Amino acid sequence: MKSIFVILALTFFLCDCRDKDPEPLPAIKEIFGTWRLEAYGRTINGEIKWESVSSTDQPYLITFRHDGVVLNDKGLPVCCAPKSYTLNGVLFEIIPKEKVESNPQCAFVDCITSKWNIEQNEDQLILTLSDVVAVSKSKYVRQ
Repeated sequence: MKSIFVILALTFFLCDCRDKDPEPLPAIKEIFGTWRLEAYGRTINGEIKWESVSSTDQPYLITFRHDGVVLNDKGLPVCCAPKSYTLNGVLFEIIPKEKVESNPQCAFVDCITSKWNIEQNEDQLILTLSDVVAVSKSKYVRQ
């Protein structure tokens, strides 16, 4: 009877030993997770005006992985992703801690190197992309 109990306990223990999700790096723990695009910012007369994204559209999601890699809603890297970004004024260099799949859609995108600046407060994130041609802003909310 004891041997049956030991076998059952061992089986239960081994089944519970699956990989746990890695903890996010401390520098990005506040943005770790999935965010949904809520609005685009347009500069009009030097002032930002936010235009909401239609609720009838399929939501655009981005996910910040535990190591800072930015993924789309399919778990693939976003096209034209930076090698680093500024988060609340602090530069964060993205160094993948696990394999990053390739995104076949990125073959059709002509990337201009852009700088990512992220300002995050509570459950809101504002992403500013700037390159030599333009600056764009997007507002995300925690999913």
